[in-house]
Amino acid sequence: MTKIINKKQKATNRHWKNFVDKDYLGSHNLESGEELLVTIERFMGEEPVKNADGKESLKTVLYFKEEVPKMIMNITNGNTISNLYGTHPDQWIGKQIQIYAAPVKAFGKTQDALRIRDFIPKINVDISTYESKMKTAKSLDELKTIWTSFPASARNTETLIIKKEEIKSTLQ
Repeated sequence: MTKIINKKQKATNRHWKNFVDKDYLGSHNLESGEELLVTIERFMGEEPVKNADGKESLKTVLYFKEEVPKMIMNITNGNTISNLYGTHPDQWIGKQIQIYAAPVKAFGKTQDALRIRDFIPKINVDISTYESKMKTAKSLDELKTIWTSFPASARNTETLIIKKEEIKSTLQ
């Protein structure tokens, strides 16, 4: 059974690395059976990151709205997000991803690494409140303002997107 979390947790029964304030999200932040649901807030294409030897190199980094560390993005995860939301990182802002830890072979051994699920997270959202708010719009601009005020979880709901398009067609 998968347990979905949305913040970095510390407790006596968690990996020891969770007690060290790290700058970056790692597989140690997820216990067995946990997955992290986060919303992309910002993308940095070239951020200087220090490695274990103290040397800096430029890395691609994702920042999240939730209380979790930023994440260094590798090619595998970048390709997954691109397949979900498009190839331009500005299209990713406000979108949700589900992160999990998986064993991978790297540097001659098998170790856990962060991976992103290759599907858009499905969240049960009660759309009635959002639909009611959209129905108050008297113009396309007003509808746009209302729509952008909704959380990503609502804006990614197919039923609500269809309702928005219906309301949009009546305002044109």
